[in-house]
Amino acid sequence: MAESATDKSAQKSASLLEKLNLQERGWKFYAAASIPPIVVASLALWYYSSSRDGETGASKDDKKKGKRKAKKSKKSTKAADESTAASSAAAGGSAADAAAGASGSVDKPATTSVGGDDEESPESMTDAQIAALDNVALKKLAQSLKSRGNKFFQARRYPKAIELYTQALRFDKDPVFYSNRAACYAAESDHDQVIADCTSALKLEPRYVKALMRRAQANESTERFRDSLYDFTTACILEDFNNTLAATSAERVLKKLAEAEARERIEKREPRLPSKSFISGYLNSFRSCGDEAIAADGEQLGEADTLYNEALSFVALQDYAKGITSIDKAVAAIEEAGTTDGVLRADDIYSLSGMFCFLKSSLDMSAARLDKALELNPKHVRSLLRKANLFTEKRDLDMVSQLLELACEVEPENAEAFFQKGQVDFLKQDFVEAAKNYERAAGLDPDFVYPRIQLGVVQFKIGKMQDALATFKDAMERFPTRSDLYNYYGEVLAEQGGPDDAITAFEKAVELDQSNPLPYVNQAIAVFQSSGNADKALSLIQAALKVDSECELAVAALSQIYLQLGMFEESLSMLRRAVDLAKSEEEMVSAITFRETTAAQYRFMKEHPDLLNKMMGAMQ
Repeated sequence: MAESATDKSAQKSASLLEKLNLQERGWKFYAAASIPPIVVASLALWYYSSSRDGETGASKDDKKKGKRKAKKSKKSTKAADESTAASSAAAGGSAADAAAGASGSVDKPATTSVGGDDEESPESMTDAQIAALDNVALKKLAQSLKSRGNKFFQARRYPKAIELYTQALRFDKDPVFYSNRAACYAAESDHDQVIADCTSALKLEPRYVKALMRRAQANESTERFRDSLYDFTTACILEDFNNTLAATSAERVLKKLAEAEARERIEKREPRLPSKSFISGYLNSFRSCGDEAIAADGEQLGEADTLYNEALSFVALQDYAKGITSIDKAVAAIEEAGTTDGVLRADDIYSLSGMFCFLKSSLDMSAARLDKALELNPKHVRSLLRKANLFTEKRDLDMVSQLLELACEVEPENAEAFFQKGQVDFLKQDFVEAAKNYERAAGLDPDFVYPRIQLGVVQFKIGKMQDALATFKDAMERFPTRSDLYNYYGEVLAEQGGPDDAITAFEKAVELDQSNPLPYVNQAIAVFQSSGNADKALSLIQAALKVDSECELAVAALSQIYLQLGMFEESLSMLRRAVDLAKSEEEMVSAITFRETTAAQYRFMKEHPDLLNKMMGAMQ
């Protein structure tokens, strides 16, 4: 069963590996390995969470608004706020403050009526006349036009306000005028013009938060989510992570972007198997994939049973693609015959096929094959357990519990069933009950190593470290050649804070099985955490990828280390790879989220290199 999600009340800045949800979770183990937060990848998580903490007292924005309310009528402030509420929150002022410059000064709008369109103004001046004016005169006339534009804006006569801001720009290319005109276009839902004007404003004043917020909102409205995310992210950084609206808006846009892309990718993607290491982890939850078909004396196996045995052989060799081919042929042979008469392992054939469909994320087909197996044999425990896995993926833990209880009724001494019950308890974070089921499974089958691994993990989770170490020590005496046992023992040691002992355990795991990528990755993470030896860490991860080029944990860890080394392009390449490798829509959303967060902040660093130290300081 998949490992439970990181508790939201835990660390504010969760590691990339945890948030990517790409650890080798299989259906089984607690993976403790992680890398500390780094500036770029975890920055968004930091300001998303910290922005929600808020201040208990009045904010700077509230204080500014209070002062303005003493000088303006509530009516005029409310009218302006309604026009550009988001800009107001971003810059700490009302929309009536569209006249405010980048420095934050405000031209107070008049409370008198707007007046007619024929009042005297510099609008009729020619370009030649304007060119003859000195700078003081130009700015004075521009401010006059802007002030008139503000009055029309408050009166919601946006076309006239646009005309006056446009005239003001003839006299002075002030970024505030572009932003004010953008506010008018926003009120009329002309999002493309909003983007154009805010872009012009930002070319003149790259740190103009109000223009960034307006452009971000327009980009969001036109589903340019990546550009919107960048603008919201930039606004948040520029305001020292105190802009709550920018932070929550970035989170909202990020969710839209990731979910839309993941949904589209999943719809178009052909079913495929996950990494070998993931499949091996899943299979380790079972004592076997199925019982071999054996012909009676003097008889030969039929085509379907022969193909089924062939599939089992390929699975044992970890040649899963050939195993799928064989089991698909076995199912086809039964269906072409139109009967299961004479097929010795028909239930196992459909069950194994259902398992492979599940691993390929073809959940509907998996359910159909497993239901067929249970139709042929309602007491087929292996199919009940696999169906429980299927409903775990669907987050229906009540159905999972029902299926596991049924399996225990059919075979009260089935160690696999109690192990899976422990996994459900683990997901529910009922660690005491999980420990009971793991102990029961270990007692029923002394040769089943994984209940012992999970028992040690649960004991560690509930603070019984000495019991956990004793459980692992006993398991290592019973199973001295099990690489995976040493690997997970190392993870517990790493989580406890003993990197040297953890590295020793990972080295032992690699020594016992050089085809398992996980201890390479875990060792790399421990080395990088404890000593900062990037060369050795990268070498170990590359070794893991040589063993299994699609190992999700290796790809995630590599992207994290690249980020900490400032190798942003390489990190983004790995994050794109992580998206491709995601097994489910949920995992893909997580991977896309981190790819886009990292990309947005990397873009900020390239476009605002002078503010890099500000980012670094905020993370300290």
